[in-house]
Amino acid sequence: MSTIQEEVTIMQTQQTSDAGADFYCFQHVNNGYTEPGLAMHMGDQLLRDLQAHPPAAAARRLTLASGLLRQALLLNPFDAALRGVVQAMVGAQPCSAVYKQWFTAAEKILAPVPDVFMGDVLEQVAALQKNDEKLLDGALHGDSLAYRFTCIGVLWEIGRGDYFMQAVEAFLQTDAGSLVAPYFAWGALRMGHADACRKLLNKAIVSPMSLHLRAELALREGKTEKGLALLGHALEAEPVLLFILYRMYEVLQPAVPARLEDVRGANDVSVVFYTWNKFDVTLETLQSLVRSDIGGAAITLLNNGSDAFAAQDFERAARDIAQGRDIEIIHLPVNVGAPAARNWLWELPHVRRSDYVAYLDDDVLLPEGWLRSYLQTKKEFPQATVVGPKVVNPGELPSVQYVPRFFSQVGDRLIRFTNNAPLFWDMGQYDYRRPCLSVMGCCHLFDRAACDSLGVPPFDVRFSPSQVDDLEHDIQVWMCGGQVLYDGRTTVVHRQDSGRKAPLSEAAWGHVWGNHMKMEAKISGSELKRVDAAVRDSDKAHFENVLHAVVPHLSDEAKKAVMQLCGAIFR
Repeated sequence: MSTIQEEVTIMQTQQTSDAGADFYCFQHVNNGYTEPGLAMHMGDQLLRDLQAHPPAAAARRLTLASGLLRQALLLNPFDAALRGVVQAMVGAQPCSAVYKQWFTAAEKILAPVPDVFMGDVLEQVAALQKNDEKLLDGALHGDSLAYRFTCIGVLWEIGRGDYFMQAVEAFLQTDAGSLVAPYFAWGALRMGHADACRKLLNKAIVSPMSLHLRAELALREGKTEKGLALLGHALEAEPVLLFILYRMYEVLQPAVPARLEDVRGANDVSVVFYTWNKFDVTLETLQSLVRSDIGGAAITLLNNGSDAFAAQDFERAARDIAQGRDIEIIHLPVNVGAPAARNWLWELPHVRRSDYVAYLDDDVLLPEGWLRSYLQTKKEFPQATVVGPKVVNPGELPSVQYVPRFFSQVGDRLIRFTNNAPLFWDMGQYDYRRPCLSVMGCCHLFDRAACDSLGVPPFDVRFSPSQVDDLEHDIQVWMCGGQVLYDGRTTVVHRQDSGRKAPLSEAAWGHVWGNHMKMEAKISGSELKRVDAAVRDSDKAHFENVLHAVVPHLSDEAKKAVMQLCGAIFR
């Protein structure tokens, strides 16, 4: 065993088991950044009855709670009540010099600003019902910095990049702009405006968030050593930002190959998808697919009983987009629903002969290298049966729609999942790979041989026409001994939900909950617990690999804090 491995092992075995702290730490790791309101709740729970816990467990709870509250203030320094709590903790609980300097600046800048109650602010902004014009007006002319900043956040959530940047420019005219400039810079970067991102970042007071973003910019420029060092500095500045460990691990791994041939080998790949009554959207998905690097992968498109357009018109338009590329187009006379459509495609002769099968939804936009990334992941994680992406909403400024999910609670006729989008703002907290319970089914790759050898069942038609069928199928993969892996290096735009989706009707909600209840009735509590244990064990094994790779690149202070925070939950 190497010196590094010994050090990690010793750190892990010194941790004291604490189910409550383990739960909140695991939840926070999944969140990346934990939303301020939730972080305050978690912190409050962790700090209750500290004296009832052994000294080591109490110290860990205090460290985790302090970190959660500090990172909450990074996300919203305009919450005066939260600022007061963090002020007390900064005096009593050690924090980094970087964070202390940022906090001192925040106190000085915001001292003259009248206090507001964030609960009232959130209610006022919610009353705007994501109306673009009202949000912009609130961001520009609101009567408090907290209100203006919250309106800017919702502009990001709904994808209004033009209004977001207009509001940011106005907010930067205030002294408080320098406190949240890294958040604004992340938004600019997600819009593809790297120069604007750097300008905003140059106006920021140094903070853990600004260090993280500078690391990502360095990595984009090919400055790997600098980027890795800055990631380490960001984690030292705020150790509770545990997602940075995963990000550092990815930097240490080989980059996604530039050519498909470097990872495809002799493997055959089939890309299949189906549609119902989406003429233009499906054609845009097809165009995105053929423009991506999929080599000679076979493409099959199933027209699932569409009655809003003529089959011959659809086929002619699809073949025009394909520009001579061979595409199999199948027309069904009726809509058989999503599960049956997937099963139909799976059983086609050429798909049965494929090594890998990629399922797409008919309303996605794909990055050019999605298949290269997935196939590389399959090589590096051979146990993965299914690989899926980070999913974002459409819009000039994308927001998070779906990231890796886990069970949060299971039992007899009881299934609860972690949030599909813990935080709408995409600030690099999900850009890594990790085993998980389920990935979104809008663009996922299946290892055909593994599915066949494990006996993974087909998609369950009882969940027709859709809803939870792909999620339940991922559970079946785990039940059969397979694994699901999230590849957050691949970002797919899914247009089903734009961040402002109209509320579902009672009938639609009834269908969603009806299918969820079917799933709860289908799988026993004991089976669910076995799946949960298998997922956690795989996640733990990967996290240990992450630690072994990353520990040599951490300062002693960061190393100590990281192991105190999360060593026990992955022990």
